[in-house]
Amino acid sequence: MKRLQGVALVALVAALGLAIAAGPAWAGAKKPYEQINWNKPQPIGERVGGQKYVLPEGWKEAVKGVTKIKVSNFGALEHDPATVQNAKAFEQLTGIKVELLAWAEPPIVAKTVAVFAAKSASVDIMCYDHPTTYMQMVAGGWLHPIDAIWNDPGVWKLYAPPTKKGLTAPDGHIYGSIGQVKTMMLFYRPSIVSKPPATWVELQETAKKVTTDKAWGYVFSAGGEMDIIYPLRDMIYSQGGRMVDLKKQAIVINTPEGKNGWKMLTDMVLTDKSAPTSVVEYSWMSASDMFAMGKAAMVITHTVDANRFQDPKKAPNIQNDWAVAPPPKWDASKPDEYHASYFDIDGYMINRFISDGQKAAAMLFLDYMRSYEAHYRELIVEGNEAAVIAVYDHPDAKKIPVPEARKAAMSRAVLETFPPAGRALTDLIKEHFAYAIGGKMAPMEALEKAQKALDEAAVPE
Repeated sequence: MKRLQGVALVALVAALGLAIAAGPAWAGAKKPYEQINWNKPQPIGERVGGQKYVLPEGWKEAVKGVTKIKVSNFGALEHDPATVQNAKAFEQLTGIKVELLAWAEPPIVAKTVAVFAAKSASVDIMCYDHPTTYMQMVAGGWLHPIDAIWNDPGVWKLYAPPTKKGLTAPDGHIYGSIGQVKTMMLFYRPSIVSKPPATWVELQETAKKVTTDKAWGYVFSAGGEMDIIYPLRDMIYSQGGRMVDLKKQAIVINTPEGKNGWKMLTDMVLTDKSAPTSVVEYSWMSASDMFAMGKAAMVITHTVDANRFQDPKKAPNIQNDWAVAPPPKWDASKPDEYHASYFDIDGYMINRFISDGQKAAAMLFLDYMRSYEAHYRELIVEGNEAAVIAVYDHPDAKKIPVPEARKAAMSRAVLETFPPAGRALTDLIKEHFAYAIGGKMAPMEALEKAQKALDEAAVPE
C-alpha cells in the first residue's frame, strides 16, 4: 500500500510539474479585442477605404455577448444626422446597439473627466476635440490604446497628411480615432470684392478699401471659447509657423509669426477700422452670421458654412453673391502650401475601464466611423467635411457647395495638438486680446503679458 501511495505521489508531483511548466489553461489566451484580425480579409486601408465598409476577420467571436455600447456625442443628435445614421448602420452590420449620449458641449470636458476619474465603466466611448483635449485625456492614463486598428501604412493615405502625427501620442501609441473633421476657407462677396485676396497682406488692404457704413471689410471672432485662436492660428500657419512648442508642450504666441498675426488683427480693428470692436463679443458662428446677413465683405470660417450660405432662409442677403477661395498665405514670398487653415478632429477614444469584450466592440465602432462609408454620410447627408479625402471625388459630392475648394482646404490643413489644459489656456489669449481692443493695454504689451500668463500656467518642465 505504501509503495502504491509513493507511486501515486510521484505521479501527482510529475503531473503538477507538467502543469506548472505548461502554465494555466488561460495563460497566453488572447483578449477579445486581440482576436480581431484588422488586416483581413483585406489590409485596413482597403477595408475602410472602399465605398462599402468591410468588417475585419474575427470580429464576431471577439464581441460575443456584447449587445450595446454607449457613446458620448457633442450636443443634440438633431444636429448630427450623419452620426445617427452611421450608428444605425453599425447596428445593422453587427447587431450591436449604439446608444448615443447627447451631452451639451460646454460641460462635456468636465463630464468626460468625471467619468474617467471615477474609473467608471458607464460609457464605452468618449468624444473629444483633438487640438484642445486629446493630450489631456492621454496624459490622464484613461484611454485604451488602439494601435491595432491603425496598423497598416496604407490607411494613413486616406486622410489629411497631418493625421498620423496628430494621433500619435508622446509614448508612441495611438489612443484616438476620427469622428468628424473640419477646416476653414475664405468666403467673400464678389459684388464688393472683385478678386479674392491671395495673401493676408492683400486681405488687410482690401478690407480697408471696401469697408463702408453698410458692411465691414472683414470680420473675425474673438469672444467665445477658442474663437480668437482661429484667426491667429491661421495667420501663424500662413507664415509656416506653429502655435504649439512640442518639446516644451507649451502654447507660444510671441514668435515672429505670432506677433505679425496679432498686430494685423489689432490693426484691423484699431487702426484700419475695417473690422468692428465688437469682435471681442463674437463667436465664430456670430462672425459667419455677419457675413450671411450681408454685413461683411469677407470672413474666414468653417468650410461647412457653405451649406448655410446657399440657404436663402439662413443667408438672405448674400444669395448669388458669395464665393470661396483658399485660406490666404501671409504674403507673396511664401510658398503655396502655406494656404493653410487649422485641421480639427472631433474624435473618439475608448474608456480603459470597460470590459475587454466592450473594448472589442468599441474598437470595431471606431473602425467603422473613420471609414469611407461613414464619411460619405458626413459629407453628403450632413454637409460636414469628409475625413477620407477620396469621398470628394464621388459623383454625389457634386451636389454639395464648392466640393473642389473644400477638398483642397482639407488636403492642406494643419493639425496641432495642444498641451494638457490647452483649452483653458486659450482663455488667457482671449482675455489679453480684449485688453488690447478695449484700450487697457497697447497691443504688443497685451501679447507679451498673454505669453507670460501662458508660461506661468503651463505644466513645469
